[in-house]
Order: sequence, then C-alpha cells, then structure tokens
Amino acid sequence: MRTLVKVFSGEYDLTSKSKLRAEFAGICAEPKLILDMRAVSYVDSTFATELLWLHRCRVEKGLSEVSIVRSAFIVKRVFTILFFKTLFRLVDTLEEALPRDGSPIVTQAACRGDESLFPAPPLLATKPVRLLPAWDSVALTPAV
Repeated sequence: MRTLVKVFSGEYDLTSKSKLRAEFAGICAEPKLILDMRAVSYVDSTFATELLWLHRCRVEKGLSEVSIVRSAFIVKRVFTILFFKTLFRLVDTLEEALPRDGSPIVTQAACRGDESLFPAPPLLATKPVRLLPAWDSVALTPAV
C-alpha cells in the first residue's frame, strides 16, 4: 500500500480556505498520508480548522492518523498551542514519518499558500529602526 506525501509551502490564511478544503477533500481517503509542512512560513486558524475537518473525515472512514512534518517554527508553535499531538502524529523530519516497510512513496505538491490576506506593510521610515521588546516599550525608536 502506498504512502502519499503532500508538500505544502508558503503562507496559509483565510484566502487559502477554499483551496485547502479542496486539497484535503481530495486526499481524505488516502490510507497512508503525510503532510510535509517544512516549507510553510505562516499558518492561522484557517489551516487548523481545515486540518480538523481532514481529521474528522478520516476518522469517519476508519483511516489511520495523519503524520505531519512540522519543522517550521510557526507550525510547531500553532500546533503545540492547539494540542494537535492528540490528533496527529507530529514529527520534525520527513524521515521520521516515512514507512520503513519498503512500500511505495508518492510525493505531490499541495496547493501553495502564497496569497496573504495581510500583506507586509511598506517600509515607511527612511532611517533604520530598532524594535524593542514589548516589555521595554511599545513604540519604535530610531536606531543609534
């Protein structure tokens, strides 16, 4: 039986909702599934919600848990806060997730999450600025 590795990349936010739902609906019935999120730079509650939908769909079909490679810091942080380790097999490397029984492995690119609902603001200051930690100051101060 093959293992499907879906490779996600980019930023996933509210603008990605319909793409994610279609992506997860297409892989819901895969018997062995790994989501490779090493190239993901941002996720929000939209991605988490769609992952929960995928989990519920797989439970209803009696399929095994999904393995998620989550070496990107933002993914680790969000999944830790949400206690996703109780629903998914969370690993830091793809090697940890891959089966060791010699079964075939198929790798496919998932929908990219490039379009951000909140684009980076343009640089307004012409002088370099230094961001201070929140406990020191809430304002930006010019770099010395």
